[in-house]
Amino acid sequence: MEREEHVLDVRRLSIRFGSIGVLRDLSFHVAAGTTLAILGPNGAGKTVLFKALIGAVPYEGEIRWKPATRIGYVPQKLDLERDVPITGVDFLRACGR
Repeated sequence: MEREEHVLDVRRLSIRFGSIGVLRDLSFHVAAGTTLAILGPNGAGKTVLFKALIGAVPYEGEIRWKPATRIGYVPQKLDLERDVPITGVDFLRACGR
């Protein structure tokens, strides 16, 4: 499959926090029209991978998104005041801008 057909192309992705290696030499691609599931136990690096994919943590390697690709990320925990009224739809609209 040609690289241009990939929505996402990840090559040799490595992430470290200080002396702790979280991900090492991870490579994969996602073709247009396919679904990818990331599974693993707590602490396996799933959240760190997603944060790297959206540019929220530093990494080594290459992450290439097809131009105009949009990705959404909803963190497991939000730092919102409990008395702030917000629905899931409101949150997604705010983050999609």
